[in-house]
Amino acid sequence: MFEKRTDLALEIRELHGEESGIDIEETEKNGITVTTANVNSSKGEELSGKPQGRYITLDVGKIWIAEPKRFELTAKTLADELESLLPKGEGCVLAVGMGNEQITPDSLGPRTVKKLLITRHIKKIDSALYTSAGFGCLSAIAPGVLGQTGIETAEIIKNVVNGIKPKCVILIDALASRRLSRLATTVQISDRGINPGSGVSNKRAELSEKVFGVPVISIGVPTVVDAATLAYDILEEHHGKEDSDFAQVIEKILSSEGRNMFVTPKDNDIIAQKTANLLACAINMAVHKMDIKEISEYID
Repeated sequence: MFEKRTDLALEIRELHGEESGIDIEETEKNGITVTTANVNSSKGEELSGKPQGRYITLDVGKIWIAEPKRFELTAKTLADELESLLPKGEGCVLAVGMGNEQITPDSLGPRTVKKLLITRHIKKIDSALYTSAGFGCLSAIAPGVLGQTGIETAEIIKNVVNGIKPKCVILIDALASRRLSRLATTVQISDRGINPGSGVSNKRAELSEKVFGVPVISIGVPTVVDAATLAYDILEEHHGKEDSDFAQVIEKILSSEGRNMFVTPKDNDIIAQKTANLLACAINMAVHKMDIKEISEYID
């Protein structure tokens, strides 16, 4: 049976409807549609391939062409959603930039951590400065991918977590969508970690609280669409399942060559840069409790 590839819980609900075991709640904040998908049953886990939990999707639009005020408002809205998932109390946050920086659609994580206001070392070296500036405690790594390091990302993160004992981990990763309209225009936040590569059939070890022993939040933006999934959806929409040529066309699309193709925007360099800036701003604002102007005093 043909499996439509996606990392977005919202799209799993669209595929399977009310029988998916996923409940949907939609609100609007600052002109941004915020959809919360709650995976609340074992059936939802099975269909989505995601553990039970909350998956919050923000429809942020084409942020790479947004006016500065719109960008700032979007970052603040995203920061508020992220902050609602952060554990309360003292402790440091560890941000992890997942992915391969050498491949643009997979570079979101490493690009994002480069823009973070890292302060854990300041707290240790100059506690007076740390306190007077009102910083939160933030650290970050970009562990690369298995082919670059020979080490599973989960192993690297687990050892860092064991060493610095953060209060939580934020995973930043590029995602896969099934619709072109959601490419780089939506952000998904979850309180249940991720299974890296699941949307592109390149599954790696699970990254979750169960593995690391601390809460794990994931945040990502879809940067690719599986070509066969896209073609299937288009043909199904325009021809219908009863079309006499439908089965033949789909069989051709689902050849081994077709399953290795992905679609990404042609302006993906600037899009990757701008979406990374958005996520970095949101994380900085959520952790440090500062606005964009205050953050910009410390980082470009």
